[in-house]
Amino acid sequence: MVYLPSPSSPKQSTHVTIGEILRSRISHEKMQAGDRFPTERELAEEFGVARMTVRKALELLQMEGVVERRRGRTGGTFLRATVPKVEMTRIEGFIPRFHDRNMEVTSRILTADRRQAPEKVTQALEIDAGEPVFYLERLRSVNNTPALIERSFFPANMVPGMLHQDLSGSIYDLLRRRWSLPPVRKWETIVPGVTSMREQELLQVKKELLILRLERRTQVADNRFIEYAEDVLRTDIARVEVYTTSGPGG
Repeated sequence: MVYLPSPSSPKQSTHVTIGEILRSRISHEKMQAGDRFPTERELAEEFGVARMTVRKALELLQMEGVVERRRGRTGGTFLRATVPKVEMTRIEGFIPRFHDRNMEVTSRILTADRRQAPEKVTQALEIDAGEPVFYLERLRSVNNTPALIERSFFPANMVPGMLHQDLSGSIYDLLRRRWSLPPVRKWETIVPGVTSMREQELLQVKKELLILRLERRTQVADNRFIEYAEDVLRTDIARVEVYTTSGPGG
């Protein structure tokens, strides 16, 4: 039996401590992607705890994208491949980084319509109340795995005829080619969260999986805002990386 060390915090739960031990084993024992973990029963006996405690520890690792759990006769808990890091500093977003890694990215258009802009959208795009916008919702998959839900709003008067274009590829490339409006600046807010029932169905995840909500405003050269977006990213598909440098003052 493995005796559990004192938790790093007085309020730290036992399953969190077990999760830390398992995470440490992955690096020290040089486990490879696809390697199988001991069963819940075996781990419960090893740590001298209930199987439910072990299950919570494994679920924690699953939420972090460290392991994946499979059902069936060949099921169990397996180490996942390293989740790629994607930069937020590129104006094109992080989808090109998947292409850089020779990963296949596909799109499924869920909604594409013209509508009256909600108040939140008019404020974000700095347009008049009630002004029409084009709304585009897409599901992006990486290597056939649903990874990202994109929900974007575009001022209709800036991109006339948008709904008649091919919206399955890069929207920023389309803005550049069709309307000569290449995005040049963007502001993004990233907040961790949980999925709604519809998002769970689209992303094919359980409610326990943490996701990142990305809110974005994109500007063109004349300082007009051309896009307001609310995206949902699976954290077990990609890790967001932000690159910064020191300013003039150090």
